[in-house]
Amino acid sequence: MRILFLWGADFKRHAVVRVPACDVDVTPTILALLGIRETPLLDGRVLMEAFRGGPDEEQVAAETRTLTTETDGYKAALQITEVGPHRYIDKSWRVAP
Repeated sequence: MRILFLWGADFKRHAVVRVPACDVDVTPTILALLGIRETPLLDGRVLMEAFRGGPDEEQVAAETRTLTTETDGYKAALQITEVGPHRYIDKSWRVAP
């Protein structure tokens, strides 16, 4: 688990937002605060759910799936969460035989 702290007049106060986010989302979020439109050259998304007046985290559509693969007796799983077109790797693990 990673923790990202956002502080300032533009962000919700005392809020814990559990919508997946990653380092790659920081730049689009800062650019949005500065009024600069996103460019297609950037990955990541604007963390609108952290903005004061932004949507509640329950309003942000997120779908979590677990993918598995197996070969020669080895089985592994990968959990991903999709928020719009953005994918976040939540965790991976070896599945015991």
